[in-house]
Amino acid sequence: MPDESAGAAASRSGRRRDLGDFQTPPALAAAVLRRLSAQGETFDRILEPTCGRGAFLREAMALARPPREMIGVEVHPPHADEAARLASEGPGPRVEILPASLFHLDLASDLRWRDGGPLLVVGNPPWVTAAELGRLGSGNSPARRNLKGASGLEARTGASNFDLAEAVWIKLLEELAAERPTIAMLCKTAVARSVLDHARRRAIPIAEAALFEIDAPRWFGAAVGACLLRVAVGPPGSGVVDSIPVFADLDADAPRAVLGFRGGRIVADSGAMDRMAFGLGECPWTWRQGLKHDAADVMELVWSPDAGWRNGLGEVVEVEPDCLYPLAKGADLKRDTPAGRPRRAVIVTQRALGEDTGAIRGRWPLAWDYLERHAGRFDRRRSSIYRGRPRFAIFGIGPYSFAPWKVAVGGLLRPPAFRVVGPAGGRPTMLDDTCYLLPCQSAAEAAVLATLGNGPVAQALIAALSFADAKRPVTKRLLQRLDLSAILLRADDVELASAARGLLDGLGPADGDGGESVPEVIGRWKQQFRERPPSPGGV
Repeated sequence: MPDESAGAAASRSGRRRDLGDFQTPPALAAAVLRRLSAQGETFDRILEPTCGRGAFLREAMALARPPREMIGVEVHPPHADEAARLASEGPGPRVEILPASLFHLDLASDLRWRDGGPLLVVGNPPWVTAAELGRLGSGNSPARRNLKGASGLEARTGASNFDLAEAVWIKLLEELAAERPTIAMLCKTAVARSVLDHARRRAIPIAEAALFEIDAPRWFGAAVGACLLRVAVGPPGSGVVDSIPVFADLDADAPRAVLGFRGGRIVADSGAMDRMAFGLGECPWTWRQGLKHDAADVMELVWSPDAGWRNGLGEVVEVEPDCLYPLAKGADLKRDTPAGRPRRAVIVTQRALGEDTGAIRGRWPLAWDYLERHAGRFDRRRSSIYRGRPRFAIFGIGPYSFAPWKVAVGGLLRPPAFRVVGPAGGRPTMLDDTCYLLPCQSAAEAAVLATLGNGPVAQALIAALSFADAKRPVTKRLLQRLDLSAILLRADDVELASAARGLLDGLGPADGDGGESVPEVIGRWKQQFRERPPSPGGV
């Protein structure tokens, strides 16, 4: 179960990284089996599909009512040999270890069970991605297959990448469905969600499911969200269960949350989604992402009183003021930023996507000379989005970037906070590409929208739609699903206006205000949205 540190340790010890070679501690395997048998359920057969040295098989032999048969599958010969010794350790279940890759077997026909009876599939499949297997040149991988059904562009840019554990899960669900097994395996919580989503999209019948969180740093030294996912496969055509309880650990008696499917997507808190469904739909304002340039050392400058502007290379930079704009980064949105001289600035080379950056030579000769000196930095940008674009091209740029006021939220921040971002030194503030923004024409507009975003309805919906272990908890797609106009129409005018004015008062004096008052904005928008056809809301 490797993370970066675990992978380095694996390399030093000669372990096979492409096998996800991090054996399950016996105490954890025993705890998993205790949880699975806590409700008195017993199994006549147990399959451990990537058994390693046989930790789960060994602990299953010690159950009060052990299974009659156990089969393990293991691709690494030394581990398969060690697991096979279980068959000679005294009376007990029949044990067979198949020294093979799981992906080279047909699980519906190649497993030599002698008898029938309830089947438990249990284990800990490798935590390694298909992309990493490709980089390692590993043969321990499934046949190439777009498991997630990504479109051509998405597939090329990585959306179709998946964990090997996902492929193991899907193979088990699809090839063993006729056995109606219980499958319980350790995996990343992100993998667990993908598996449940895949089952729903492919109409694989899941009669029951539950998720039990585990302490991955304690057991494996892996800094990821991890869990035991348990599913019971149902009869054909029975569909996928809509509610999946989430337990805080293997010993928890009551769930701490309930996952569910709403609007065809898995959500973190189905109860909150149901209570706040009126706030879901299509936001009438279009969320935008901040500037993307992939050349921060050159493009982003920091002000120092003694030297002026410096770049990330430590150089003092002299360029025309007209090409510089104040910059706020995602980390700056952890708190409200009072008006004043910006600490950071960014060189803006275009006002619209695709604009010829060669015009900089005549308009801003100092900036052109500076960019030319660092042209190699731009030429080394790896993202394919820059191919065929002007040399100093940027993305996330358009008329919205130059709006005097903005509502901004950091995509990486937990919990997310909506901030009012105003102009500085008479120039609109830019956001970096970890941020999302709504352009506004006045401070009052921005204050009302930020207050709605920070309110209980929007925050509850964001928490219900996002997951704590996601790399980017807040995305443009998520924000666009929040119908701020519907939330506005249900808000109390006096309370909303008071909160929005308080937000503005905390920012202090600022330039560039459009002059409209907060109550005027609320009244204008409520009138506008009452007359608008309703958004396709709900879950």
